[in-house]
Amino acid sequence: MRITLYLAAFLVLCKKGDSVETTVSPQKENNEMDLCKKLTPSHGFSGIPGSNGMPGVPGVPGLQGQQGRDGEKGQTGDKGVQGLMGQKGDKGKQGSPGKSGAPGMTGIKGDKGDGGSRGIIGKPGEQGIKGLQGRKGDKGEKGESPISVVSQSNWKQCVWKSSDGRDSGKIKDCLFNKLQADTAIKVSFQGNMRVIGDNRCSRWFFKFNGNECGGPMTIEAVVYNSWPSGNPNLLHHRSFEGYCENILQGRITVELWVGQCPRGFTLGDAQTGWNSVSRIMIEEVSRAQS
Repeated sequence: MRITLYLAAFLVLCKKGDSVETTVSPQKENNEMDLCKKLTPSHGFSGIPGSNGMPGVPGVPGLQGQQGRDGEKGQTGDKGVQGLMGQKGDKGKQGSPGKSGAPGMTGIKGDKGDGGSRGIIGKPGEQGIKGLQGRKGDKGEKGESPISVVSQSNWKQCVWKSSDGRDSGKIKDCLFNKLQADTAIKVSFQGNMRVIGDNRCSRWFFKFNGNECGGPMTIEAVVYNSWPSGNPNLLHHRSFEGYCENILQGRITVELWVGQCPRGFTLGDAQTGWNSVSRIMIEEVSRAQS
């Protein structure tokens, strides 16, 4: 802006030089006139730039270019997470039989077979030569007192085939004749025993003339059942036995009972015998060693 003002003032001076008389020397006046001619353009000064015109109307969109070529093949991506297992397919057709394989190796030697049937008895052989007399044996142990030895076998069994569903009480009794005083009685039961119910218990036991054995202890069997998730009816064959001493000589009533277990367990739904024979076995035997 300052340069423009300077030029304008200088031009005014050049115009005055043409019309005003001066006392300047001719040489200096000529120099000033040359400078005015050089600085004064023949076509005049440029005007002040005008403001920007209004934006033109947008042109018509050009035609769509041709489709570019396919890009290069990208790199293989990372392996994805394994998908869920698909549903089981239908069973395929049976393949054709394969060729026969090579003979296998010799197997391990098997267990010894069962013995064969007994052969026909052969003819008696000739009597052999009499052997030498053997050496004298060691002295044997002292035998038991003749009083406590049973001179002959004395036993009895009572059998029946029926089911008894009572939970408490006498199941069966069996009479027995004890021949000697200084002997013991061996008793056993064989049959089916069952208990139903969760956390239930039943006890089977023997009595002799109305009392349980006290010499040395009771003869019993306890069956406990615990099935929190169900109520199965398991019918098993069971057996129990024992020896009872200090029983007097003579007639004895041996009784099989069922009842509640000790320690406060809840009485179970008991059953004695089921589709099978039940037995009470009684035998008089020698007393136990001291």
